[in-house]
Amino acid sequence: MVGTVWLVALFSLFSAAYSAKYECQGVAQYGLTFYGMWSNMTHPNAFPFTPKIGRFSPLVGASLRSDPLWMSGMPASQGVKNVAETGNSAVLEQEIMQRIMSAKTAWKQIKSGNMTISGTESVMNIEVEVTKDFPYVSLVTMLAPSPDWFTGIMKVSLCNASSGMWMDSWTIDDIQPWDAGTDDGATFDAANTATTPPGYITQITRNAPPTNFMYLAASAIPTLGKMMFVRQNKPTMNQCSGMYYYTVKFEAKWSQATHPNGFPSGAHFSPLVIATHSYKYKMWSDMTRASPGVKEVAEIGAEGTLYSEVMMMKKPGFVSNVYKTGAVSTPGGYTSTKIMVQNMYSMVSLITMIAPSPDWFVGVDSYDLCGMNGWKETVTMDLLPWDAGTENGLTYSLDNAATMPVDVIMRITPNSNSEIGAHANITFATVTFTRGEMITATTTARTTTTVRATTTVRATTTERTTTTDSSARGLSADLFAILSVSLLAIFGVLY
Repeated sequence: MVGTVWLVALFSLFSAAYSAKYECQGVAQYGLTFYGMWSNMTHPNAFPFTPKIGRFSPLVGASLRSDPLWMSGMPASQGVKNVAETGNSAVLEQEIMQRIMSAKTAWKQIKSGNMTISGTESVMNIEVEVTKDFPYVSLVTMLAPSPDWFTGIMKVSLCNASSGMWMDSWTIDDIQPWDAGTDDGATFDAANTATTPPGYITQITRNAPPTNFMYLAASAIPTLGKMMFVRQNKPTMNQCSGMYYYTVKFEAKWSQATHPNGFPSGAHFSPLVIATHSYKYKMWSDMTRASPGVKEVAEIGAEGTLYSEVMMMKKPGFVSNVYKTGAVSTPGGYTSTKIMVQNMYSMVSLITMIAPSPDWFVGVDSYDLCGMNGWKETVTMDLLPWDAGTENGLTYSLDNAATMPVDVIMRITPNSNSEIGAHANITFATVTFTRGEMITATTTARTTTTVRATTTVRATTTERTTTTDSSARGLSADLFAILSVSLLAIFGVLY
């Protein structure tokens, strides 16, 4: 009976692993190639010769958060209507820009250029960029000449949600014709009138609505083309063996002298949250939206939600461990702790609030401690300020109005009109990663004697020194991680 229960539990665990859905992290660039496959040979009686030979208008689209540019069963927007009827994309491009700038529901516009595409022409190297928050692509191109017929992609995700990995390549090889529902006409060259009232977008088949495509001999309409996405910026992964301790030392540099504009009373950095992880995980990254945990750190310095978020990523094997330190006074304060890295968990991320501030922080985004020649000995980084995109405010202050709609994380630059802007390129803090001893059975047995970290803390204008157990807390969790390496390796293979 016990054995049966154990097997059921194990089966449930693996079933959950296979059915889980994960977000792809960071930003990914793709090159899109469009292959036209529309001709009188492929579509006899469904390819126009007069008044002009069949062609596609320039492809136009965007990377999106969710809602596509067009959808079956829905009315066409004015921009999609114009593309479907005339091939003119000016209004659609305006609609996309409004979604990018105001509604924050689109990320980047996609366009193949300004030239029409012959029925069998190929267009290569169309730039496509997707992010964690905007993983979908939607595209449209007119079938010209025609009343209001078009083809394209309604919505496709370039993120493999079962693994949380951006796809290396993705091919869409069945591209069908659609009717925008805005213009009457059953043939390519018919004199058309506006559909009143406008109808809905529907797929053109051999049976309905009445079009030239109904005269095809084939039982189904052959594809009008093919689209292939190929990733351009796939990260290079180094391979390092063994497990090592690294000492992480964070030193505050922010002061009245370095950043004189509005330097606040009680200036400090909130407790650091540090994670060691694989390339499948991102704590935060440029041009992506902050998670609830990152938002809380950046706005109020509270690390609890982020700590829970990182811990949740241990189950699928994306994260090895998470560490916390005490707050750090500035200038001159510092904190240090030990972390553990190993083969597939060679990356480190950290974050701490610039306090007080609206939603400003410093941190490290997915730095790989494994180099081309093995584990790196010592690395020192100058940390500059970032804006989490979640709260308004131009001064070192708390309790500001929320940013609506939420923006993406961005580096604060000298062009910023905030108090921080004029000196945004001057270091706020430094962090140094120093490689320690290799982890073996002997070093594991000695973890109880780990040197405790001393942290200088100033949460108000009064300075005080406290001793924290940041190393001991992190290392006790490391013991569990070491014992779980085999199980995590299994999950690494699964994903």
